[in-house]
Amino acid sequence: MIFASDLDRTLIYSSKFFDVTKPEMPVRSVERYKGKEISFMTEKAISLLRELSEQMMFIPVTTRTVEQYKRISIFQEEIQPKYAITCNGGVILENGQADPFWQEYVETKIKQHTISLEEVKRKITETADAVWLESIRVVDHFFIYLIIKPEFAPAEVMSEYAEWAAERGWVFSLQGRKVYFIPSFINKWDAVQYLSEKEGKDIVFTAGDSYLDICLIEKSGCGLIPRHGEAAAKHGHLGLTKASGILAAEEIIEAVLSKRLETASKLY
Repeated sequence: MIFASDLDRTLIYSSKFFDVTKPEMPVRSVERYKGKEISFMTEKAISLLRELSEQMMFIPVTTRTVEQYKRISIFQEEIQPKYAITCNGGVILENGQADPFWQEYVETKIKQHTISLEEVKRKITETADAVWLESIRVVDHFFIYLIIKPEFAPAEVMSEYAEWAAERGWVFSLQGRKVYFIPSFINKWDAVQYLSEKEGKDIVFTAGDSYLDICLIEKSGCGLIPRHGEAAAKHGHLGLTKASGILAAEEIIEAVLSKRLETASKLY
């Protein structure tokens, strides 16, 4: 069995997702950046995830770059997954090293795709307004994301981008201050499915909060969306947590552990 889960706002959280004044909910920093603690998990969630990773294969799945993923100390020191999927499925790490077969597959897809990353970037630079656009960032050569001021970004422009991207085989996702443009063949589920087949594990549990995680939830057939997540508004029928914020991580992991036992009892 596999538990493939998104990280940010699903398993790990910034401080705005919990009340630091509540002593009954001890939390631990799991990521530091430029000397500052920026991501956290509850001690209970860490304990549950450690238990889960001993009973089944845990695969972190994230839009983060490899470098950003490796900042998460808990996955480098305490809980060390064999695999991690980064760059929204663009890179698969096995014991910290890129899987060469997956890399070749993705590179081939990029070369065959009709609309290049450069063309998407040009569309953005020609139409975006400095009033709401702060920066354009390219993740390796896989996809583009924007840092924006959402309060100033016109809804009609975002809708136009979404339509434009879809017509060209790209996925558009607005997540707070970040706007993603990603080729449809670079997605989280295809990478998870590749590892599922490689490891011979056909039962996959999933979790994720954003539009980019919907493929994980839908195609695994057994997933959860945190109640606070972007994906909850339109895809809540796929399965929502009762808890919001950092406590959703505990609920997700507990649910997967329960499902593992339930599934195992049916198999054996």
